[in-house]
Amino acid sequence: MANRGPTFFAKALSRYFFEYLPSERGLSQETIQSYRDAMSLLLDFCERERKIRRDRLEVSDFNRELIDAFFRWLEQEKGNSITTRNQRRAAINAFFKFLQYEDPGFVLLCQQIREIPPKKCEQRVVPHLSEEAIQTIFGQPNLTTREGRRDFAFLTLIYESAARASEIANLRFGDIRFDKKWAVVHLKGKGRKFRDIPVLPVPAKILKDYLAEESQYRQCDIDAPLFCNRSKAPLTRGGVYYIIQKYVSLAQKEKPDLFPVRVHPHVFRHSRAMHWLEAGVDLQYIKDLLGHSDIKTTEVYARLNIKMKQKLLEQVHPQQLSDQQPSWTDDENLMQWLTQLYIPTK
Repeated sequence: MANRGPTFFAKALSRYFFEYLPSERGLSQETIQSYRDAMSLLLDFCERERKIRRDRLEVSDFNRELIDAFFRWLEQEKGNSITTRNQRRAAINAFFKFLQYEDPGFVLLCQQIREIPPKKCEQRVVPHLSEEAIQTIFGQPNLTTREGRRDFAFLTLIYESAARASEIANLRFGDIRFDKKWAVVHLKGKGRKFRDIPVLPVPAKILKDYLAEESQYRQCDIDAPLFCNRSKAPLTRGGVYYIIQKYVSLAQKEKPDLFPVRVHPHVFRHSRAMHWLEAGVDLQYIKDLLGHSDIKTTEVYARLNIKMKQKLLEQVHPQQLSDQQPSWTDDENLMQWLTQLYIPTK
């Protein structure tokens, strides 16, 4: 049998991942990998459950019923949470949106697939720490050692800038500049979007002292990584996680009540956003500081802040007063007046 060659679906998928996403959309490798994972799962589903070899898949093999079944498979067979399922759905939708422009003949099919709604789930709770918990973590590095001073500068910067783990790991010396007592950090975020974050004078001095000391031990040109491991290699995301876990563990032993949530690098980001909000920073500014493209993403902090205020009011409200108020049904004069009240009807 002659080799049929690659299908239109295979060609479109290849162009999507190797040309469209990295070049035309300019998405980061992390985002592309997330999209690739979703599509890979879809191909697995087609092979295992529908017995369609991935090298023989055609666009016509897809329909709304198949994609619906795929989403159920993610939950029931793969154990994905509703949040993860919805993330996979967004990735699948992005591909079929691309596909309808590759061949207008598939517009109806793509629209039918993209009309599948996300599954509703309970609003997620944003894990964050109090300012006291953050300060307790800051108190753990041993400042008499070079490693301790590096880690202190690292913890200070990841909190002050509300940077993602990948953003802090990718920082270079040239991404930091000083303006009098302040500092500005140039972060490369998702989708190759850049943002500048101002750093207050006290943490700026910590950062400046770190840079001065580090330049004595290694070459610190503008392209040199800001934070290195002991081998002078740039920190990885795993290295970021390791440093945070090291000092969070020490802080938890000191004050366990301050850490009701599992702490990972993103918790520092959430915590900084909440502390900005509590300090009165406008939500629009927080959106820009976090690098969110849509303010709806940032509004989760405002909703959480309102709940915190409601809980505080409930704690200080004199509930016992409600038990001391007489019932209006015990007022005989009022009851007599109500029974005599005449309300005309049409």
